[in-house]
Amino acid sequence: MADVVTIREAVARAKAEGLPVSEYTLRAWIKVGAIPVRTAGQKALLYYPNLVRYLRCEDGGDNNPVAAAAGGIRRIELT
Repeated sequence: MADVVTIREAVARAKAEGLPVSEYTLRAWIKVGAIPVRTAGQKALLYYPNLVRYLRCEDGGDNNPVAAAAGGIRRIELT
């Protein structure tokens, strides 16, 4: 399979590989710049391995604990 795909192809391939992503969500990530794309006419093309890396948090994103402000609400880990 080709690694450069359209948005719909990326969603179909992700679902086939068991990665949960919808077209709406992928378009939102593209809009905020989380997933880089190139446009060819009106089509957005993305490098599929970038999507996989983003979903698996391989760059450390979304894995950092949120620090609470002093005197604010803090997260309590249950053991």
